[in-house]
Amino acid sequence: MRARALVSAVALFAALSGAALASAPAPASRPTLLTHSPLRRCDLGQPRPFRCGSIAVPANRRQPDGRKLHVGFAVRRHTDLRHRSLGTIIGVEGGPGYAATDQPYASSLIAVLRPLLRRRDLVLIDARGTGTSGALLCNELQRGLIDEQIAVGQCARRLGNRFSDYTTAETVADIEAVRRSLGLGRVFLYGDSYGTLQGQAYAARYESGLRGLILDSAYPGNDPYYRTLLPAGRRGLRITCRRSPVCSGNALGRFKRVVARFHAAGLPTGNLLGFLLEAGTLAPQSYLNLDQADRLFLHGHPRRLGKLTNPGAPGHGDVKAFSYGLEVAVECNDYPTMWDKRASDVKRRAQLGSAVKGLPPRFFSPFGRREYLLSEEAHLVTCLNWPQPPKGGLEPPVPRHWRASARFPTLILAGEVDDITSVAEARQVARRFPRSRLYIVADRGHASPLYFPFTSPGTPVIRNFIRRH
Repeated sequence: MRARALVSAVALFAALSGAALASAPAPASRPTLLTHSPLRRCDLGQPRPFRCGSIAVPANRRQPDGRKLHVGFAVRRHTDLRHRSLGTIIGVEGGPGYAATDQPYASSLIAVLRPLLRRRDLVLIDARGTGTSGALLCNELQRGLIDEQIAVGQCARRLGNRFSDYTTAETVADIEAVRRSLGLGRVFLYGDSYGTLQGQAYAARYESGLRGLILDSAYPGNDPYYRTLLPAGRRGLRITCRRSPVCSGNALGRFKRVVARFHAAGLPTGNLLGFLLEAGTLAPQSYLNLDQADRLFLHGHPRRLGKLTNPGAPGHGDVKAFSYGLEVAVECNDYPTMWDKRASDVKRRAQLGSAVKGLPPRFFSPFGRREYLLSEEAHLVTCLNWPQPPKGGLEPPVPRHWRASARFPTLILAGEVDDITSVAEARQVARRFPRSRLYIVADRGHASPLYFPFTSPGTPVIRNFIRRH
């Protein structure tokens, strides 16, 4: 993601048309975004217009002369054009699968950064396979038409050899290509959730272009068991109730009693599990809503709980906003699994069974071992039918034992009651960055500056970080 501070209009036009990208190192001078580049005005649903473009990149950089992909991005110039830009902030979305140029993300990030954008430019980049970067559509997965594991296998067969093109390593190489094509010097990179893994992967490969790194709800990407998820959900429910004036008693105990009643009645618990594992998204209110519904259920009024935990119609909506096929491809290619990815289907299932038996029973509480393992919500078996990696393997997002230098500062944020990416995981990420600050956003959940940009305590922390550096 870094490049020369200034390129000619001719050179930029060549880059944006898919020609070879310049590889010169970024100079020390402040970057300038060019307005005479071949970018088109585009509507991202914002009062101030963006200009959008794309570049052609290798689909697989191990085969640089092979098939090409187009990576889309959007540029918003600083608002005070009487003065020179103080630099550029690049925003990448999480998921994997969400598009950075989608209106909700653009609106939220602009709200977080608003006072800074008077003198700073903003670039939003859609990861390959999302939004304007060739949104990956696996129809059965996207629409939720059939069993998920079967749909994953069908998606892989549809992709054929292209399945290995969708990795975090390739995505951050795309980010660097966009940065170079726009002639940017060192930039601030902001990533949330999975975007924080992109940020770490980018830093591991292109740190000379980083002026600063912001990892909001940081994810280390190193645990095939997702061991923090369920414990963090239980902890979030307990802490939120203890601190709230509208909640009293043992909220976690009530939730366990609800699950026990479902078990006794032979009812499926997937929706209960799914809600708890996603409660960090809108925490703390999500935990309070769950406890209120639990209270009513235990007093003979199940309607509120049923409505709260109903996932709605199957499917994942507009692929341009979110590609579930891309999420699965990246997770299955990049994330560790409880089996050897090089093993056959039969051996994978045997290794999975052995791995799960090694987990203590309390890991699954209040759910059963098999109940938790086989649930789509736990996301432990999604990749069982994904293809074996190509010969030589795939480049991991973050090299094993990698540690950043102290050349750039890093801000890491973690919601105190986030169960999607926990405080424990943020601490793991912080150990990778010697020049980092970990800020725990009290009483908040996942990526709270994006979900609540006007009220999250994390918002001014992000602004001050960028101002200071």
